[in-house]
Amino acid sequence: MNNTMSLPMLFVLLCLLVPWGCVVRANEGGESQLVNFLENKMQTLDPDTRADQSTEQTNTTLDIWMELRMLRDMVVEQKVEMRHMEARLKETEMQADEQKVDLILTKTTLEELKKDSTVIKERLKNSEKQGEDLKRENTDQKAQIEILRSRLDASERKMEELKVDLKNQAVKLLSTMARVAASENELQLLQPRIDNMEAQSTVQEVEVSALKERMNTTESAVDFLMKENSKVAFYAALKDSKHVGPYNTPTVLKFSKIFTNVGKAYSPTTGFFTAPVKGVYYFRFTVCSNTADNKLMAVQLFHNGKSIMFNVLGSIEDHFNYISNAVILELNIGDELHMVLPEDKLLYDDNNNQSTFSGFLLFVT
Repeated sequence: MNNTMSLPMLFVLLCLLVPWGCVVRANEGGESQLVNFLENKMQTLDPDTRADQSTEQTNTTLDIWMELRMLRDMVVEQKVEMRHMEARLKETEMQADEQKVDLILTKTTLEELKKDSTVIKERLKNSEKQGEDLKRENTDQKAQIEILRSRLDASERKMEELKVDLKNQAVKLLSTMARVAASENELQLLQPRIDNMEAQSTVQEVEVSALKERMNTTESAVDFLMKENSKVAFYAALKDSKHVGPYNTPTVLKFSKIFTNVGKAYSPTTGFFTAPVKGVYYFRFTVCSNTADNKLMAVQLFHNGKSIMFNVLGSIEDHFNYISNAVILELNIGDELHMVLPEDKLLYDDNNNQSTFSGFLLFVT
């Protein structure tokens, strides 16, 4: 049993060594050396042992030889495949080298193309700029051409008009020359009448001189009247009858006691002041009431019928109450100014002139 067990183990070892041996022998001299090696190893075994185990070894040996042949075939196939793979590997490496070269060439070409593209882009930009500049210049030139055309058309029209005017002037000149000739004839005929008209002109000059003197006299009179009218000032008191009002309706106050009325612009009969000249005027008034009457005191100033001031005062414990105020107005010629006592209001005046109205011209405008 021990010999029987050692033989399979030996064959197992041989099977393990077969690939290495096949490779070594194949590399050194061929496949036949492996077979000779195995046969020599089989012959070195003990003859007695081979005789005792002949039956078992026969089958085992056949199996081993079959396996060895299969291994040998496999080794051969692998070797062929390895050779093919080496060839393919070399071919692949060559192709890879070629592809590397192609890649390097492609990269170089790409870089050159990029440079060329950059240059072309710059040239394209410059071309576009030049195109835009040319377009603008073309537009400007077109505009200038249109302006020149319009000016040329206008010049041509003016030339035509001048030609027509020249023809008309030539016709007029001829007509004028004819009229001058006729006028000379008429002048000779009219000379006596001209002499008569010169005599009349002398008489008219004398009349004009007289009119100028009269005009100067009139202007002097107007200046005098203007100066007289520019002297405007008045001062007047209400009346001596003490109580004035109350009335059921607004009543114009007539300051009838005149102390000053230069220019006669204030009328005591109507109570109206009428501006004789255009200018700036100053007006002032003072009105009085007596507390014993137990009535409100009020006064209202009108300019051309429009109220411009309204003053009112209630009763105070003092015996007399007063309201004073003043205005400066620019009046035109004919503007009117007057004062009004409102309805149900009361004023007071006596011989002490406690209610007064005054005004004067500051300057002419």
